Amino acid sequence: MTEINYLTIGSESAPIKVESFINLACPYCKNFFFAADTVLKPFIDQGKVQHTIKHFDKTKQGLLKGTIANIYLNYQRPEETLDIIRELYQTQAQWKVSFSTIEAKMEEEYNLTPHKEADDRSLAIHEEAFERGIKGIPTVFINGNLFEFNPLEDQQETIESKLTKQLNHFI
Repeated sequence: MTEINYLTIGSESAPIKVESFINLACPYCKNFFFAADTVLKPFIDQGKVQHTIKHFDKTKQGLLKGTIANIYLNYQRPEETLDIIRELYQTQAQWKVSFSTIEAKMEEEYNLTPHKEADDRSLAIHEEAFERGIKGIPTVFINGNLFEFNPLEDQQETIESKLTKQLNHFI
């Protein structure tokens, strides 16, 4: 079986493991991503947190363009990929207009090509999501425990506060 590589930032020996199931076309995932990006960075830099991002390729029409974008990402270059994800979330409204727009953006602006391992990774994430009862995104776990927040109502600042409080609980 093929080894599945996820987008993982931080030390394998970090005592706190954060898993984020997100989709690049999801506006609620955007709020969570930027909150996590702000809050987790110092913990990651200190070796206290490892963050694994698992792109959930949902079949809902509005999220399919996120799936297309994800196929192009190079998980072997996590820092570059994080920079691209930041830009994709910042420009989400612009590239979500059509499949050809996101494909052109990934190929022309980022000079990326689709990665074959994306299919195996997507299947593995779908299987894991089914086993763990994950239906919606964003869904986040901290050390295997569901991180409680309301993605439909909580704005970035609220998520940052809740995430900081939860992480401090584990330290």
